[in-house]
Amino acid sequence: MAKILDDSGGTTANKTGDFLEKYIEFALNERKYTHVETVKFAPAMYLRQPVYARKLRMGTNIYGLGSEYDFAIYHPEKHPDGFIIEVKWQQSTGTVDEKFPYLVLNIQTKYPYKTMVVLDGGGYRKGAETWLRSQVGNNLTHVLNMKEFQTWVNKGGL
Repeated sequence: MAKILDDSGGTTANKTGDFLEKYIEFALNERKYTHVETVKFAPAMYLRQPVYARKLRMGTNIYGLGSEYDFAIYHPEKHPDGFIIEVKWQQSTGTVDEKFPYLVLNIQTKYPYKTMVVLDGGGYRKGAETWLRSQVGNNLTHVLNMKEFQTWVNKGGL
């Protein structure tokens, strides 16, 4: 019985997280980014046009295992070295905020490009979002909620 409850909770969390990913993908498409297969992301950067890949696998994490990034984007003027957008949604109490230190350590030491975290849902433990925002620096450039992300996009961030 507990397994069924855990599975449905995970499914709900995945669906709401998927919505945030689709929101970001919509913003990329509206700004004329072209979706490319993950294996074609690096070569597509030579075309000097805005491109993005979802679930890009590249490099290793702090444990030496393969890394996967929610979105990798390239724009010849705005993000000529590449840029990663990680998506974290937590609508109800859970453990995603316990993974923030792991995420930050990977971003700061292993991620190949500057990175933004888009964080929303409001289900984080008290202080978790504040702590994550306090880690901005070096490779972690922004921690934004959906509204802040949209403002960033409207101001030309993408």
